[in-house]
Amino acid sequence: MAFFSLSETIEKLSESRQAIEINRSVNTELELSEIADRMASVGNNSKTLVFTNNATDFPLVINLFSTEKQTDTLLGLSGEDGYFARLNALLSLPEKGISLSPALLKTVAPLRKLGPKKLRGTGRCQKLTMKQPNLDLLPIMKCWPFDGGRFITLPLVHTIHPDTGQQNTGMYRMQVFDGQTTGMHWHRHKGGAAHFEAWKKKGGKMPVTVTLGGDPVFTYAATAPLPEGISEYMLAGFMKNEKARLVRSRINKIWIPESSDFVIEGYIDTAEPFRIEGPFGDHTGFYSLPDEYPIFHITAISYRKNAMYPSTLVGVPPKEDKWLGDATSRIFFPLIQKTLLPEITDMVLPAEGGFHNLALVKIKKSYPGQAVKAMHALWGAGQMMFTKVIVVFGDETDIRNPQSVLKALDQNFSPVNDLHMSAGPYDVLDHAAQSFSHGGKAGFDCTTKLPEEKKSNSESSNNLNTNSMRAISNSLHIIFSDHAVSESGNLFLSITADNGHKASGIYVIADSQMEKAPNDILLWHILSAIDPGRDFSLVRSTSSDGVLVINACTTGKRAVPSFRWPAATVMNIETQKLVDERWTEYEIGAFIESPSKRLAMLQSESYLK
Repeated sequence: MAFFSLSETIEKLSESRQAIEINRSVNTELELSEIADRMASVGNNSKTLVFTNNATDFPLVINLFSTEKQTDTLLGLSGEDGYFARLNALLSLPEKGISLSPALLKTVAPLRKLGPKKLRGTGRCQKLTMKQPNLDLLPIMKCWPFDGGRFITLPLVHTIHPDTGQQNTGMYRMQVFDGQTTGMHWHRHKGGAAHFEAWKKKGGKMPVTVTLGGDPVFTYAATAPLPEGISEYMLAGFMKNEKARLVRSRINKIWIPESSDFVIEGYIDTAEPFRIEGPFGDHTGFYSLPDEYPIFHITAISYRKNAMYPSTLVGVPPKEDKWLGDATSRIFFPLIQKTLLPEITDMVLPAEGGFHNLALVKIKKSYPGQAVKAMHALWGAGQMMFTKVIVVFGDETDIRNPQSVLKALDQNFSPVNDLHMSAGPYDVLDHAAQSFSHGGKAGFDCTTKLPEEKKSNSESSNNLNTNSMRAISNSLHIIFSDHAVSESGNLFLSITADNGHKASGIYVIADSQMEKAPNDILLWHILSAIDPGRDFSLVRSTSSDGVLVINACTTGKRAVPSFRWPAATVMNIETQKLVDERWTEYEIGAFIESPSKRLAMLQSESYLK
């Protein structure tokens, strides 16, 4: 499975009619984002888009990971010789016993392809060079109305440790300040940030080489939650069943993929003051707030013949990152199952949870307390440490079926007995945390209880009635309120005062503006507004099960790190109308309504609410 440049990848996608070329002039500021957002919203009918008329010499590619099937193909996941088949064969070796045989040799053969192949000389990605490096010659997008500027959204950022020589590849958005400088938005938990701190102690300039494009598997590998010390290119080699081909960047001498479309070399001066970067419409569906980050200075840009510029759009789900997030949960699931949780049989990270806010987990249960053990094991596993809410189900529940999930919640969850609270690290982008990158965790045990776990409960009823309430299931209700809430339990008690406190189950208090939102948008908004340590209250009632009240109101809350609650990523009305009017010109098929129309209740006329 050869490694391809982006142009070669698009050529193959075009042959199977999975890529559409748009030759009409399209503005890379907002208009292109709106088109891409619409295309990403149509599920399995989504296509990759190639914009050739964008006021630069380079085509722009977006929505590359357009469907689950296309993502699997691009990453080499499926088929007899695909990633899953080879990984499962390797993981089953101890069970089958190890003996020298042709079958064994075939099984372990992929291990020989883990280490990348380092080529001599320059690569095709360095064939052409800009006389003067200038980012203005690339079709870099401004994605959302309140973005702080144009952002490179799919960069592979290569850094090297000054003492150990260990190399890291990560994906950190880069705001363009001018033709030769950008921000470098790496978070405290990331490898690039760790390398920066090491260079800062040493002093001087930190070399950084950024690549764009190349084989899509490299784009994925840069986002993968790998353990420290494991090369992204080892993962890419195993996924493609071929050694990754690397060349040295000319100035920094950092190893990079030979299939890259662009190579951007430069440095970060560790003594230079940071610069304000952002806001940026992020994968959370909200604008990440402005903050200070290092400045990347560009000294050279080279590129391959027929180079294409890659971009992506993130925001309120679903977007194309849904398929990458889903791929991650599937790619690493067998390793979690084999090395950490043998009882786990399935795991889903719903796009509505932004991949950090919610995990649905299914286990084969055989002893009391096993669900709680699974929660804590996952909170201790790599980037699963960021997960706010983990819900554990028994093997009888289909966690990919919402009705099956809600049935288990109704039948098996008691707020008093089955809610388990903890605390730990949060994703840096989580603005709802009590403190920056740290907050509460909640675990829901929705497994069928064994005799040792059962507790006697008095009869309860769900007869609470309010004018502004939505029943999601027998035990899960949403109350819409305009109140500024400091303690959700107190608000619930005031609302239910006339009902004799006979309610039971889970009551979520959400902003009144969300009353008409579809269930998927409502779930996303609720999950993005809570910190379980602050917002979960257990209210005692005549039912020994009690009532779990969740304060998902944004009113009265301050966001981190700068206390300003961010706006949602909603396209402005002018751009929506422009794309409506020009749709037939684009020649990309039947009309697709703007996803932002589903978010009309969150439309903002200014950055701050």
